[in-house]
Amino acid sequence: MPIFRGSKSRSQQVVKTCRIWGLICRTARCPRAQSSNQENEAFLHIYVANQMIANTIQKNYYSTMKYILSHTAAIVWYMRHESPRARGDRTSRASVTGSSVPNAASVARLQWFLDLEGVPLDVLVDDQRFCRCTKSLRVHLCTLELPEGSLIAITSPWSDIPLYVVCPELAYLQVVHRSELPTAVYAGMALCSDYRIDLNADGGVVQRARTDRRPTTLASIARYLDRAKGLTAVRPARTALQYVREHSRSPKESGLAMFYGLPCHYGGAGLGDVTLNPRIDIYAGKNRFGEIQTEARYPDILITAYAKGVRYDVAFDYDADSTHKGQSKATKDRRRANAIATVRSLIHFTLATDDISDFDYLVLMGERARRALKQRPRPLLDVPRESARGRELLRQYNDRRFDLFVSYVQGLRDF
Repeated sequence: MPIFRGSKSRSQQVVKTCRIWGLICRTARCPRAQSSNQENEAFLHIYVANQMIANTIQKNYYSTMKYILSHTAAIVWYMRHESPRARGDRTSRASVTGSSVPNAASVARLQWFLDLEGVPLDVLVDDQRFCRCTKSLRVHLCTLELPEGSLIAITSPWSDIPLYVVCPELAYLQVVHRSELPTAVYAGMALCSDYRIDLNADGGVVQRARTDRRPTTLASIARYLDRAKGLTAVRPARTALQYVREHSRSPKESGLAMFYGLPCHYGGAGLGDVTLNPRIDIYAGKNRFGEIQTEARYPDILITAYAKGVRYDVAFDYDADSTHKGQSKATKDRRRANAIATVRSLIHFTLATDDISDFDYLVLMGERARRALKQRPRPLLDVPRESARGRELLRQYNDRRFDLFVSYVQGLRDF
């Protein structure tokens, strides 16, 4: 256990004290200051003792110092790398105690090593004196005890300095604490998604392999919140979690799901319950024995609503130019649309890259979907829409909807 809990400043103070004692000893050995051999020996003993203390403190500091990646930087890291969790791993008992802050050179090295160049590093510490912010570094103070498994060890660029990242569930909770609900929902959908950011791939997105687990799931986040009752923002995290959906396959899918699924007071269309990439079995003919064959289709977004006890479904597919160009892709997309069209009571829409860049067109498609779902116009108002108050409320809603579109559908984000 380090004496000063990894405090570099205190260890430097002891080193400075040792240098002062060395000066005293050298002075004591000069003819003018020399009084007796016993005094010289006493000074030497004190000097040696202080040197031993300083060496012990420095050794403890460098052996226990660690860096902890947290908040937004942790989410970006998860979305650019394979999951560090392996099936069967024991729960980590690492704590924030002894965490430190990298200097400017170490920050640059970490950004390069972690593939986070251009992304400010968020680090977690337990000492107020370390708290500072720069253009490339944001330090966050954590004095509360975290649940077991909150820190996960990852590969470090240094052999003597461990590197940790907060677990995805804690990263979600941290984002909720510092952000509005739509940002928290978007972060949760990213952490529960099936995609990974690859800046060198077409469209910048690849699908995770079967051996690469999703960073987390809705059930895992819910269990973590149950164990984190003493932490800040647990209640708003639960509120945001009810709008998070799993299995998104791209950031644009997540943005569209929010645009059509979030309630109106958050800027969404509130069309109904959203499911991402559900499996739908579609008739695919009969085999030579006369047995019916089916094939699986996965619409990107499925919206379900009920009217007078009857279920209605609308499906949206997003065909990005980066992954759907070419004659063969066009043929495949056309056959997929024709297959989905055979599903009874399901209305299917397709959106391309140009479509999701047009706010007015997305609003129009949302209204068409609302009619197909037999839903009343949104938002619901307690005053006539033609009144001055009604027009003002509609204007405010349209502003919220446009902000949501710009931030999560049209805008470019790190994850």
